[in-house]
Amino acid sequence: PARIMHHLHLVSMIVLAATGFFIHKPNFSLVGIDMSMARFLHFVFGFVILLNSVTRVYWAIFGTPRDIRYFMPEKKNSGKLFPMMAYYYFLRKTKPATSKYNGWQKATYVIWTIAVWFMALTGFAMLWKTDPFWAGIVASFGGLAMIHAIHYLVMWFFLFTVLFHVYLVLFEDFKSFLQMFFGVKPEGA
Repeated sequence: PARIMHHLHLVSMIVLAATGFFIHKPNFSLVGIDMSMARFLHFVFGFVILLNSVTRVYWAIFGTPRDIRYFMPEKKNSGKLFPMMAYYYFLRKTKPATSKYNGWQKATYVIWTIAVWFMALTGFAMLWKTDPFWAGIVASFGGLAMIHAIHYLVMWFFLFTVLFHVYLVLFEDFKSFLQMFFGVKPEGA
């Protein structure tokens, strides 16, 4: 299930970023896709990533691994947030010993979940802007232009953090990359 959810999330992020760029700047080329198809795909994959995110949270709490504990503060990570940052930015040679996920990973996963739900909220508000409920959401953000700008900025947050995530998994934890993408569990892992 974790691998399936991860792959769904990955495909959704790629489609959402590509179609989002096209919707934002229609002269951005998506071969063979017009605006109505781009909006349709953006909407469909917006729902996919939202439902996938809700499913992942449910699975973390009630699923077989009940891995919600890995996303909570742990004593083993106490005081290691800044040493881990120093390690990530090559200011420290040794990696601090942490639990399964260090504090930065935990914060990123929680913030990503909140950001996915926020993007759904702002996306639905832009889509259904004339509906009284959603019009109220748009107004609370300062209007359609502001909600669009915020939605666009959060997309950049996702892109930058995904790039950092890919960098770290390829150079820090290649075994996890092999396991997540190919189901290969190297010896000693």
